Amino acid sequence: MKKHLNILLIVFLIGLGWKGYAQDLPVACGGSFATYGVYGDNGNSFFEWDIQGGDIIRNYNDSIVVNWHNIGGARVITVTETSIYGCEGEPFRDTVLVTVPFVDLGLVVEVCEGESYEFFAAADNASSYLWQDSTNGETFIANEQGDYWVKITDEYGCVGSDTASLIVNQAPEIDLGPDTVNCGEDELILDAYAENAASYEWWTADATLPQSSSTYEVPVLTRDQEIWVNVYSDKGCFASDTIVVRFCGDFEIPNAFSPGEDQYNPTWRIEALFSFPDVTVDIYNRWGERVFHSDGYSSDKYWDGTDQKGKKLPMDSYYYVIDLNNGEEPIVGTVTIIR
Repeated sequence: MKKHLNILLIVFLIGLGWKGYAQDLPVACGGSFATYGVYGDNGNSFFEWDIQGGDIIRNYNDSIVVNWHNIGGARVITVTETSIYGCEGEPFRDTVLVTVPFVDLGLVVEVCEGESYEFFAAADNASSYLWQDSTNGETFIANEQGDYWVKITDEYGCVGSDTASLIVNQAPEIDLGPDTVNCGEDELILDAYAENAASYEWWTADATLPQSSSTYEVPVLTRDQEIWVNVYSDKGCFASDTIVVRFCGDFEIPNAFSPGEDQYNPTWRIEALFSFPDVTVDIYNRWGERVFHSDGYSSDKYWDGTDQKGKKLPMDSYYYVIDLNNGEEPIVGTVTIIR
C-alpha cells in the first residue's frame, strides 16, 4: 500500500551555513560537496536517494553528502520515503543547477625576446577575474617566460581556472663590427654567424643581395657602402646589424697628360685603379675607334698616349670607359693628350 508522505527536502551547504526548503535549493558548483536532507512523517522512515550528475559519498538515511560532477546543467535530486510499516510515499524531486565556470587561456605561446603577449581569459558568464599577480582584468600582458594562471568567479560564486605557458625565444646575437675601409688589398668578409640562426638576408642601399650564408665578401666600390644583415632564428626571431664600408682612397681621374713632354706626367695614371683587380680600361678616339685596352691595372699598363700598335696619337681629346667590374656603372669621361 502506497501512502503519500509530506516530505520537505532541505539542503545544508557545507561551509556556508545555509538551510532552506526544497523550492529554494541553491546553485551548486561543479566539483563541490553539498549536504541535502529531508523531514519525513515519522522518525523511523527509510529514505532512498537518487542523484543525477553527482555521487553520494555519505548516506545518513535522512541526509546525504553529494560530490557534484564538473559538468554544468540542471540536476535532479529524487528521494522516496518508506515507513517502518512498508508504506512507500510518492517520490519527491527537486532540481539543483550545477554551474561549472569555464575559462581558456590556450596552451603554450611562444614569443621572441623583447616582445610581449596578451593573454585573454576567454570565459562565459564571468563576474570577476583574478590573475597570479592579483590583477583582475580580462586580459594580462606578459613578457617573461613562465606559467600564467587566471581564476574566474561566476555570479553564483563558483570558480574556474586555467593555466598557460609563455616561452620567450632568444634572438640571434650578431655583430658586424665597427665601420671600416676597403682598399682592395685584402678580402673584406663580413661575418654574421649566430648559433641559433636559420637564415640570413643581406642588404645594401641599392638592393637585396643574393647572399644567404652567414658571410658576405664586400666588393670594393668607389663610394661608401652601408650594408645591413637580418638574421632569423628557427623560431622566427630576428636580429639586425649594419656597417659602413668606405673606399680608402680618393678616386681621381686626370683629365689630361703630356706623354713625352712632361717628366712629371708622362702617362695617364689613375692611382685608385690598383684596388680593382678586375678593372678594364678602354679609350676611343673621336671616330669611335678603340685605341687602348687593358685588363687589370698595373704600372706596365698605364696609357702612354700611343695606339694599340704603339704609334703616337695626336693631341686631342679621347673618350674613356673604365669598368671596375664590381657592380657599379662604368665610369666614362674624356682625357686630353697635350703635346
